[in-house]
Amino acid sequence: MSEKPKVSIVKKGFPLATPEIEAMVRKAVELAGGLAGRFRKGGHVAIKPNLFAPYPPPISVDRRVIASVVRLVREAGASRVTVIEGVSVGTLMKRVNPELSSSGAQRGFSTAAVMKMLGVTKAVEEAGGEVLGVEDAEKVTVDIKGGMALHRVAYPKIVLDADYFINIPAMKTHTMTMVTLGIKNLQGLLDEKGRYFSHRDDLDQHMVDINKIRLPDFTVLDGLIALEGMGAGEGGNAVEMGVIMASRDPVALDCIASQCMGIENPLVVGTTRIANHDGLGCGNPFLIEVVGDSIEQVRKKLTLPVNYTQPLESIVTGVYPNIDLYIGGACPTCWLMTAMVEAILSKVPERFSLIVGIDPKIPPRFATDLRHTIFLGECALAAGGDLREIRNEMQLRGIDRFLGGCPPYEQALVKLEDILIGMGHLSEQELIHKALEHRKRFFDGYKTYDSTWEPQIELV
Repeated sequence: MSEKPKVSIVKKGFPLATPEIEAMVRKAVELAGGLAGRFRKGGHVAIKPNLFAPYPPPISVDRRVIASVVRLVREAGASRVTVIEGVSVGTLMKRVNPELSSSGAQRGFSTAAVMKMLGVTKAVEEAGGEVLGVEDAEKVTVDIKGGMALHRVAYPKIVLDADYFINIPAMKTHTMTMVTLGIKNLQGLLDEKGRYFSHRDDLDQHMVDINKIRLPDFTVLDGLIALEGMGAGEGGNAVEMGVIMASRDPVALDCIASQCMGIENPLVVGTTRIANHDGLGCGNPFLIEVVGDSIEQVRKKLTLPVNYTQPLESIVTGVYPNIDLYIGGACPTCWLMTAMVEAILSKVPERFSLIVGIDPKIPPRFATDLRHTIFLGECALAAGGDLREIRNEMQLRGIDRFLGGCPPYEQALVKLEDILIGMGHLSEQELIHKALEHRKRFFDGYKTYDSTWEPQIELV
């Protein structure tokens, strides 16, 4: 009979100083089997943390956790340690960068800039490692054996060639996948095109398929400060968990971490269920050995995104008095994107018509004019009949209100903000101010946990 996979849990109360965090990481790793003898002496180890956006924990993994893992790897005999990450699509293309915005709202942060800003670069180098942004890494084309949603991608060669591969996810909820833990964290290894693709109802399978390229040899989860609510970005809220977890089985770790987050049945998490089904690890909590602290000792019921706690239509249809929504057959992600677009339009005093999905039914006459008519997503843009005529007329008159994409993801929200700026309903200064507000919230929040942290912001 095969041995049960082990998942270690190490909990400590706040406040947590750097030596205590290092001790927690060391204990969790040892309880899960340790790193000694796992790779050849003098070998190369690649480490993939979660650095989602230009904000410290709980949005991104704590730099002290990353540095602790680097030190452990060096102690185990690695001669080279590379911490590689690719920030989110939203960070690359949508988030306003105040330092670049002296002459108007400029968007985007590179992974290298985020690593430096959060102190990750300094912490990793002091621990004996190096950092690398996925944008700057050499890629090779990889065919994914057994891939269902993904079949061929550009993937960092350095991860494929490494002797050992360690994953360091954060403990967060997520509006599109319920939670984001170890399985989802490898999304950041794909290039920008690969990261954008499949943010649809095949997203969970997409995440699992990435892990089929190279499954992590070891996973260390940063659950010191978790994120709940409308994560994994600015909409979430910090929760003190004080937890470090580790396992050689990434699916088992996600399974137990979900239970620590208050999810009774971990198989409701799509990435865990599918990864278990596809044979990447064990997603059955009854077949997993938990060592160290128990689930009961650390469990907190984190607030899930609202689209996982009530019907999605309840935040889309019949909500905003200034929006006439015409929605046909649309996948869940387009419903979620509709909710995001409506939330933005709800702040505008004028009335809008929003067209979404396959073959939505529209009345003979709109209540809004064409300047206030918005097409959201590729299905709406491909609609025929009366909608095609409306679309043609808008194009002939030079009225570009087409938010394309499948799904209509971050680029659609950027374009919507540009449209509202052009209509005088939004200003670039408001976008800059909002970005600074988000920064202040997360910077100030994290400093209450780590007074030694100072962001390394480059002024332009």
